[in-house]
Amino acid sequence: MSSSHVCVVKRDDVSPVCVGDASIRWVVNSESGGARELTVGLTTMKPGGKNPLHIHPNCEEVLHLLEGEVDHIIENDEGELVHMMMTTGDTVVVPRGKRHQARNVGSNDARWIVTFSSAHRET
Repeated sequence: MSSSHVCVVKRDDVSPVCVGDASIRWVVNSESGGARELTVGLTTMKPGGKNPLHIHPNCEEVLHLLEGEVDHIIENDEGELVHMMMTTGDTVVVPRGKRHQARNVGSNDARWIVTFSSAHRET
């Protein structure tokens, strides 16, 4: 059995990466924070921004909106893309393998925490 790894990751110690129109700081994953089972990102998206329509074949995704208005487009069980409007404080679960996309439909930056059920998130 491997030993536990405990640490604090400072937001500013992690460089942001761009994914579509979003800026994401991957604060916890297998490389940052030593997570073995999770990925956590802090995301900011400018008004009118969107990320590409995509899937995660190896994990679920949970998005918790800290600030803003986001239209989260998610594939339903019939394969149709449905719009789910989110405002500050809302949370959505995206099942593994479902197409989805976030669009900032508000007039201010949207900020959210995104969590994946794998430390090695795939797209």
